[in-house]
Amino acid sequence: MQYKGHAYFIFDENSRSITEQIENNAYGTRISALHVNYFLEHVDTLAVDIKHLVLSVASERISELLAVAYRYGFSVGIVPMPSQKVLIKNLYCDSDVAKNIELALREESIAIDAVEINGEFIYSQGIIGRAPLIGRASTRTRHSLWQSIVYAVKEFFTIELQEFEIITENGRVVTTAGSGVVILNHTRSGLLSRIFNFDQSVRDGEITAVIISPFSIMEYIRLLLSIFYSSKNDRVLPHAIGYIKTKSLNITASRSTRLYFDNGKSMELPITCKILPDALLFNASEEFWRHNEKKNSAKETVKIDNLPDKNEAQKYVGKHIPFFTYASEERFRDLFQMLRVDAKVNQSYLYLMILSTLLASIGLFASSAAVIIGAMLIAPLMTPIVSLSMGLLRAESDMIQNSLIKIAVGIVLALGASSLVGILIPYSELTSEMKARIDPTLLDLSVAIVSGVAAAYSKSFKEIMQSLAGVAIAVALVPPLATAGIGLGQGNMAMFNGAFLLFFTNLVGITIAAVVTFQLLGFSNVVKSKKSVMFVFVLLLAISIPLYFSYDKMLQKHQITQQLKARHFQIHGKEIVIGNATAQIHGTVREIELKLRVRESLDRHDLKQLKEKIHQLFGEDLIIKATVEYLL
Repeated sequence: MQYKGHAYFIFDENSRSITEQIENNAYGTRISALHVNYFLEHVDTLAVDIKHLVLSVASERISELLAVAYRYGFSVGIVPMPSQKVLIKNLYCDSDVAKNIELALREESIAIDAVEINGEFIYSQGIIGRAPLIGRASTRTRHSLWQSIVYAVKEFFTIELQEFEIITENGRVVTTAGSGVVILNHTRSGLLSRIFNFDQSVRDGEITAVIISPFSIMEYIRLLLSIFYSSKNDRVLPHAIGYIKTKSLNITASRSTRLYFDNGKSMELPITCKILPDALLFNASEEFWRHNEKKNSAKETVKIDNLPDKNEAQKYVGKHIPFFTYASEERFRDLFQMLRVDAKVNQSYLYLMILSTLLASIGLFASSAAVIIGAMLIAPLMTPIVSLSMGLLRAESDMIQNSLIKIAVGIVLALGASSLVGILIPYSELTSEMKARIDPTLLDLSVAIVSGVAAAYSKSFKEIMQSLAGVAIAVALVPPLATAGIGLGQGNMAMFNGAFLLFFTNLVGITIAAVVTFQLLGFSNVVKSKKSVMFVFVLLLAISIPLYFSYDKMLQKHQITQQLKARHFQIHGKEIVIGNATAQIHGTVREIELKLRVRESLDRHDLKQLKEKIHQLFGEDLIIKATVEYLL
C-alpha cells in the first residue's frame, strides 16, 4: 500500500488531541498541522503547497472545507472523532482513529460527485419547507435527540402544504403540493437514507429531490414508521413520498423563500441544483466504495405517483394538515363509484338474499354451523350497509336513499323466505343455533362495531378487499334475520323479537362504526350529515338498553351456574353432588335446573333441607327443578 508524501492536517479544538498521533504516522507521510480557522484565512497563500487535506473537524464545517478542496483541486481524507457517529456512519468506517488516519493518508484517491446550488458547492443535505425528523435541517440546532424529538412533535401541528414546481434536466415540469422538499447529496444519515440506499451513490452522476406530501398528521406518523421499519431491499415507495433523480433541478415554492442546510447555512429561492460529476478526489474505506459503485445513468427517474397532481394540489395549498387524512374524490374515485353501485338494488342481490336466507334457515333447523357459514359467505347485505355509512358521512342523499331501499328490500325478502321455511318445517323445539340468536347482549354489539370497522377498512383498500367475506362471517347478518323470520312463520313473537333485535344491533353497530372509520381514513374531514348520523347514534343508545339488561341477565345466570356447579352438600349424612346446573331468568323469577348425583335415596325432608341451603347460598327464593342420578 502506498501513501501520500505530504498532507495538511486540518483540526479544530475537539481533534487537536490527535495531532501528535497523525504527525508521528508510520506511513512516511509528512504532516503540516493547521487549525481550521487559520487554514481558511490563509488558504490562498497556502494552496500552492497543498495537494492533499486530512480533515478532522466538526461535521458542520466539512462542507465548507470540501468546497475549498473542490475550488483548488485538493484530494481529501476525513478522520472522524469517535463522538461523530453520523459522520462515521456516512463514511462506512469505525471509531478507531488510527484506522481512519491510515485510510486518509493512502495514495489512491477516487473521484466522487458533488452538488452545486445557485453556483455554490454544497455537501450537506438541505430542506425547503418542513419535514420533521426526516429533514435534519430543521432540528440540527437542538442540543439533544430528546429536544429534537420534542421540537419535531410541535412542528407536526403546524405543518402545511405548499405548492412546489420542479423542472428536471429533461425539461419535465412537476407541480405538486407538499410540506417540504429535501435535497439529498448522497447522505447515509437520516431516515430518508432507508429509502434511497438501494440506488443512490456518490458516483451515480445524479442529484435527488425528495418531496414529502402528507395529507394528515397521522399519515405523516405512518410515513415515519414505514420508513423506520422498511427493509433495505424493499423498493416500494412509502405513501406520501415522491422523488426525482436527475442531473439538474430548478425548484420554486409558493410559500417558502429559502433552502436550509443542516450545517446552519441557507440559500434564497428559487434554486438551481446541478450535479458536479467527479468533482472531488476522496479517500475512503473499501466498504464505502462497495456501497458507492460507479454508475452512468442517462435516464432520469421521476416517482410522483403518491403525490397530488397540479389540480388537486390547489385544494391543499396554504392549509394546516388535519390530524386525520382527507381523501379527495380524485384520489378515491373508483371506491366512491363502487359504493354508489353497491347502494343500488340489482337482480343478483335479490337472488342472493333469497338463496342465502333459505340456506341459513335450513342450517338453523339442522343446527349446522357449516351450512350457516355458507349462507353468510353468499349473503350480500353487508355492501349496502357500508354504502349507507359512506353516504351518511358525506351527506350524499342518493347514496343514503338507495342504500336504505336496498337494505329494506333485503330485510323483507329474508323475513319472507325464512317465514315460509318456518311454516313448511313446523318444528316447535328451538335448536342450539336458533337459541344463540334470540338473546343478544352488549357482546353482540361489540362484535358489530368491530366488524363495522373491519368492513369499512377492507372496503377502502383494494389489496385487502377479499377480507370482506371474513367480516361477513364474523358479524352474521342473515342468520338472525332468518331466525326472526322462522319465529314469525311459527307465530313465536319472542323468538322474532330477540332475533330481530340482534339483526338491528348488527345493522346499527356496523353503520356507526363504518362512519367513524371512513372519517378516520379521511373520506371526509367532517361528518356532513350530522342529523342522520346522530339519529343512528340515538338508535344505538336505545338498543343498548335492552342489550345491557340481557347482558346483565347473562352474567347473573353464569354466576348462579358457577356457584352451583360441582358443589357438594351434606344432608342428613347423605352426600349430594350437583353434576350440572342451568339457570333461567324470566323477569324477576329465577329458575335453576339441577342434576343431582347421590348414592342413597332422598326423601322429602332431604330435598327440603337441600332447597333451604341453596336459598341461603343466594339469599333469595329460587324455583328449583332437579333430576336425580344414582351412583351404584
